[in-house]
Amino acid sequence: MAPERTNSADDTSSPRRRPRPRRRYAPGEDTHERILAAAVDHFSRYGYASTSIARIAADVGISDAAIIHHFGSKQELFLTAVDLREQPYVPVVTQVESVRELFGQFVSSVRESVRRPELVRFRAMLSGEALLESNPASMRLRENLVAILEALVPVVERGVATGELKPDVDARQVILELLALNDGVRSQWATMPDEIDLPRVFETAADGLLARITADGSGLR
Repeated sequence: MAPERTNSADDTSSPRRRPRPRRRYAPGEDTHERILAAAVDHFSRYGYASTSIARIAADVGISDAAIIHHFGSKQELFLTAVDLREQPYVPVVTQVESVRELFGQFVSSVRESVRRPELVRFRAMLSGEALLESNPASMRLRENLVAILEALVPVVERGVATGELKPDVDARQVILELLALNDGVRSQWATMPDEIDLPRVFETAADGLLARITADGSGLR
């Protein structure tokens, strides 16, 4: 792996590393939130390995030591950002009874997630970086996937048992497909955010999947 670059004269002259204006923060936004916002921006743009505490600190206007004081290490800062990204999806795991409700809540969570587009970009980056063994989020994301499957597969199995879904539906396959739809559309949005309506495209795809598995052929609409 190439050594991490530092802020040097070469960086300021390079068009790819041209310094960006220091961001402005809302009145009352505390240092912890400012650090996390800057970290999400840097991690989503440059990945984990190429992001440095020094660059984040410079963006926020504080010292490197201040970031360590708040988060302990670069790895802990990164994992805090990962947890922040997963928050919109907590209701999907904890507040659903029927399969139709599960799909509807998932669509609502996707819609809610785009209120923080920087976090959507961050999660799109994670989908690729998490495949690297050196990335500290790899185990966290694996644990999250296991937890989601354990929580949601029984919901689909219950839908089969009650007749909401067709009798031959594979519950695990349904959840994996739903997650894959989310991952795929999110990655496309991250590539062309001005041309793709993430909530609308995901809702249409989820509607098609639900219509395929329900006993009466009905989807979300």
